[in-house]
This record gives sequence, C-alpha cells and structure tokens, in this order.
Amino acid sequence: MHAETAVPLVRTMSAQLTELVRARIVSGAYAPGSALPQDALAAEFGVSKIPVREALLQLCAEGLVDGFAHRGFQVRPLSAAEAQEIFSLRLAIEPEAIVRGARLADARERECAEEAGRRLNEALVGERLTQAGDLNRAFHLALIVPARQSLTAEVLQRLLTLAQRYVRVHLQPSGRTARARREHAALLAAWRRGQAPRLIALARAHIESTYEDLARALASAGTH
Repeated sequence: MHAETAVPLVRTMSAQLTELVRARIVSGAYAPGSALPQDALAAEFGVSKIPVREALLQLCAEGLVDGFAHRGFQVRPLSAAEAQEIFSLRLAIEPEAIVRGARLADARERECAEEAGRRLNEALVGERLTQAGDLNRAFHLALIVPARQSLTAEVLQRLLTLAQRYVRVHLQPSGRTARARREHAALLAAWRRGQAPRLIALARAHIESTYEDLARALASAGTH
C-alpha cells in the first residue's frame, strides 16, 4: 500500500517544485548561468533529492535548465541564438493565431483578455518587471483564446515561457514599459474590433521590435 501511494506523492511534490523553480528562473531570482545544487534545493524546500531531480529534469526538457553529467544542473544562460529562434517562431505562429482568437472568442473569453490586459498594464505602470513577465505571457495567450486553439496554445505557452527572461532584459531600459503599454493597448483594441489586417501588422511589429531591441542588448553584453 505504501509503495503504491509513494509514486503519486513524489510526482505531486515534483510538479510543485517545477513550478517554484520555473517561477524563480523566469523572474530572474535564479540568474542565467547560476548553479542549481540539488542538495541545497532539497534542504531549502524540506524535501528529498528525488523530487528536486525530477523537477530539474522537467525544466531541462522545457529549455530553462541545463544538466551536465557529474556536474549537476544550472540555469540555462541567455543566448542570442536562442532568442532569435524563439522570436522567429513566435512571428511564424502568433499573429495568425491572434486573428483566429479574435474571431472565435466568446463574451467570457473577451472579458478574460480585457482583464489580462488591465493587469499587465498595471504592472508595467508600476515598473513591476518580475510580475510583468507572467502577466505578459498571460495577455498574449489570452489573445489567442487557448480553449479554441489548444495545440497552438501549448506551443506558444512554451515559447512565451522561454521568452520571459528575454522580455525582462528588453523592458529594463527607460521608456520601454511605456512603449510596451502603448503596443499592448493597440493590439487589444484591434483584437476587440476584429481588425484582422491591422492585428497582423501590430502583432508582427510588436514581436519584431522587441526582438530587435533585445538583440542589440545581448550583443552589447557580448552574448552569443
């Protein structure tokens, strides 16, 4: 009986740890390139190393952590090549998905998008960049209406999670949060009205300008 119940309990703890460590990575609390020692994490969270290792392996699969034989785990460093791939994939998928979301959304889903936009705007006004990452992801996902495009949502969820650390870098210079607020407001207004050509143009411009700023920042920092 004990053996049968142990596995789900370990998996539940592993899932909770995965969420915790993921949140710390995307918020910058665990810096790019920093070590993630299993013993220290197990002691901090008051658990054995088994769920810690499972959580770290899951985060390796998600692309947020690197694992090395005999050397343990570390937060994946920021990479100009990775940033280019993430934003190129977003450009290929997200604009059209936003247009479909605007067409398919019902009244409740429209309210969810409006609320996601309001919460993101408040975080940007307050320069709360740690919160803004999660809220930015939620806003962009709300526009595609995940319930109507489940497979697209799964792919974009992964891309937007990977993008969060890069978005934080993008938002740090003065004036960036104000620009982000303007661009998000324009996106939401066009989405609300179902203006497909304008939505495509706004979404592409938003993703492209974010990447261009980010690429310059990464190049200045010597990131390859």
